Amino acid sequence: MASAEIESFRGRVLRELDRVVKALDGLDEEAVNWKPPSPSANTLLVLATHTLGAAEDHIVRQVAGKPIARSRDAEFAVHGSAAGIRARAAEVKSRIGDALEGFDPALLGDERDTPSGKRTARDLLVHAVAHASEHAGQAELTRDLYIAKRGST
Repeated sequence: MASAEIESFRGRVLRELDRVVKALDGLDEEAVNWKPPSPSANTLLVLATHTLGAAEDHIVRQVAGKPIARSRDAEFAVHGSAAGIRARAAEVKSRIGDALEGFDPALLGDERDTPSGKRTARDLLVHAVAHASEHAGQAELTRDLYIAKRGST
């Protein structure tokens, strides 16, 4: 069993991933590919795909040191059906759970080299939660904007 601190991080990031996936519930392909009229906005499908990829990268690769296959650029270019999102979310959540189950809490203060400099494993877990939470809020707002534009789901 993981430490209480690690379990707290795990539980929180999984809840944020669930929020992102839930934002796609009941929406058709047009809806999940709709982008708000802002140059920095993303579609729901992009937000879900990217949030799952980033969480896997932050926790499975950067914290636990396990290999993953990821193309960040492809996450932002995705278009089409959201049919595979639930399966992808289940896979990512399982990999995160496995990675953190065996993680020694004594290593939380150990530094890792990241693209933005040295970060501790704890810093990376905090970032993973914050990043997923930010995108969950964006996904919920994007869903609300789409429904307001269309008038219903």
